[in-house]
Amino acid sequence: MEYIVALALLVTVGACVVAAYARLHHLYGRVQGAWEKWNEATRRRNDCLGDFVAVFASFLPQEDMLPRDIRRWVEDSSRALEATPAAPLLGAGHVLTAAERQLRRMMTYSGRAMEATPRMRESDQLLGLYQAMAVSRHQQEEVAGYYNRSVHDYNAALNEPLTRLLAPVLGFAPVEEVQVEIRHSDSDNNSIK
Repeated sequence: MEYIVALALLVTVGACVVAAYARLHHLYGRVQGAWEKWNEATRRRNDCLGDFVAVFASFLPQEDMLPRDIRRWVEDSSRALEATPAAPLLGAGHVLTAAERQLRRMMTYSGRAMEATPRMRESDQLLGLYQAMAVSRHQQEEVAGYYNRSVHDYNAALNEPLTRLLAPVLGFAPVEEVQVEIRHSDSDNNSIK
């Protein structure tokens, strides 16, 4: 009888471990898929931003630092993406977060410069590139929302009592969300016309 109880207990524990592993593996797979989509959307945004800056710089005095700064932060963003092939563990995404924050600030400055300069507002090419950049930024933010929800579900699963014990043994660790400022209006897409 003791052997049957021990076997039943062993089977139950084994089933719990397998179920916990399968759940974490599935949730981490969702995180990785969402990370790849965010990575791709960020690269598209960087490409659009690079195209925009090439034309934007031609409207500014040569000594203006804004285009040079934007290019530098686009390069930093691209390098950070290269260095982060998998979703960043907690505390590991600070370089990417800093680059994203600076790029958003620079995009805001460039939009204000366009609003304040009639010559820029009259350039169809510049407006088209600005609109493409705004659309790619919006798409990046939408993907970031999906990624962050996936990370939240995965990190929440890691904090459940059984998985909290098993996760380190099974090789699972908390993942960091991407920090974006999601806008709930289209003011970015429609402010300059």
